[in-house]
Amino acid sequence: MTPKLVATAIKKYEELDGGQGREVFFRPHRYRAPDLLPLVAQIVVTLGGVQRECALQDVSQNGVAFDWPSELAIAPGAALELLIRFDEHIAYRGEARVGSVREQNGTTIAGVQFVDLLLDMDDLLQLRSIKTWSHDVDSGSISTPAQAGWRVPGHDHVKALIAEMGLYMQDSEKQLAALEASLPWHVVHGDQSSPARTALIEQLKRSFVAELARAAEEIDHGMRAVPPAHLRALAAYSHRHLQHFFMQSPLMHRAAVKPFGYPGDYEVMRFIYERNFEGGTLFAKAVHLAFDQMCAPRAVRFRKDLVKRQLRTLIESRRGIGQPLRILSIAAGPAQELFELLHELPELEMPLEIVLFDQDKGALAYAYRRLKPVVDARFPKQVQVLYLHESIKRLLRDADLFASFGRFDAIYSAGLTDYLQATTAMVLVRNLVGRLAPGGKALIANMVPENPSRWVMEHHLDWYLVHRSRGELLELGKRAAPDLACQILEEESGINPFVEIAKR
Repeated sequence: MTPKLVATAIKKYEELDGGQGREVFFRPHRYRAPDLLPLVAQIVVTLGGVQRECALQDVSQNGVAFDWPSELAIAPGAALELLIRFDEHIAYRGEARVGSVREQNGTTIAGVQFVDLLLDMDDLLQLRSIKTWSHDVDSGSISTPAQAGWRVPGHDHVKALIAEMGLYMQDSEKQLAALEASLPWHVVHGDQSSPARTALIEQLKRSFVAELARAAEEIDHGMRAVPPAHLRALAAYSHRHLQHFFMQSPLMHRAAVKPFGYPGDYEVMRFIYERNFEGGTLFAKAVHLAFDQMCAPRAVRFRKDLVKRQLRTLIESRRGIGQPLRILSIAAGPAQELFELLHELPELEMPLEIVLFDQDKGALAYAYRRLKPVVDARFPKQVQVLYLHESIKRLLRDADLFASFGRFDAIYSAGLTDYLQATTAMVLVRNLVGRLAPGGKALIANMVPENPSRWVMEHHLDWYLVHRSRGELLELGKRAAPDLACQILEEESGINPFVEIAKR
């Protein structure tokens, strides 16, 4: 049974006459010497004209305990002069009286009470906070403006562009949040297409996406004139202004975090190929879409289209021959070009044998899930796909890795030599060309230095490529296959060309 509450008359403050309630005993908190670091205490005791400096044990508002000099006699009740200093601050100067004397681990400890006044512990604790911060600054734990990683002299134009982009992102985040609040959930986040969703994406492309791409390319252009020694500081400067906004894009976040240890994994490629409007908010989706529409991601799609066109041309050129057409894809990822090609081919007159090589089982599993249904449905007796899971290390070292598969009519690598130094890339290409059948072609792609997405990729995603000029790419092909015909093939963006190596 719940007890009944009984109202009690409450007296006014003026009516209270004391002696009511429990008496309160209060003992000021004591702070040990280590508690007050980095403040260093100095205790100076004067007794009978003799002055000694003593080590602090603890201190409170009304007293202090310290090591007592063994050569001086002392007893409770004795009066003495006391000076307590913490660094340059004198916390107490005046008379004190001994309250206790005790032995502890072979040391005599005196506890004394202040007579003239109470010690202001608030001042002492505030001073400790300031000294702690100052100590961290001096030790480098907290950077001063001169030490800040983002500080670099000059480059005011680039800094202004970065800061302006940051302000534009702030404004856009607020505006898009307001727009999102006014729209039905399915228009922003649903999977189904609708006139409103299509109009929303097109409007974002015309406004926010176009402006962000323009600004990013302008910053990239400005960065080209920055000395290498200053790039790291400007990257830190850019991070402080923009990283929070960029990381709201799932594509950019995954490329930056690198869960598989490298930025361009198959999930990143899936974002670029299939999922260009992703994110937890409308602003996040807009940032995601903006990066997807920048030059490097567009080049990835264009190079996929180039490979697809080359394969289709090869298939059509072999019409009526009846011999199997054999294809090898290096670092295949999601195999988007093959998925699209097998969907688009009206018919297939010859057997098609495909080998997909990748070091990521997840990429091969994803490619298998997509390719098997279309093969089973359209070309069950004509197309055979083999999935080869091996390490890049073995690919680069084992010239006979593909020997058991015979020779290939087409070999392509659309995103691997961008990560390889010259000698390693040349050896790989030479080994691949060695697996070509007569009349076969190898296609090797590489981003060129003019890539206007470098600033975003390098400074915000830690995504560094080995960029090669067209001359360097052509030289790579000629060094790998000096007796074969080499030429440059261009995709639409103009920043991700291929060298085609043809075996007659």
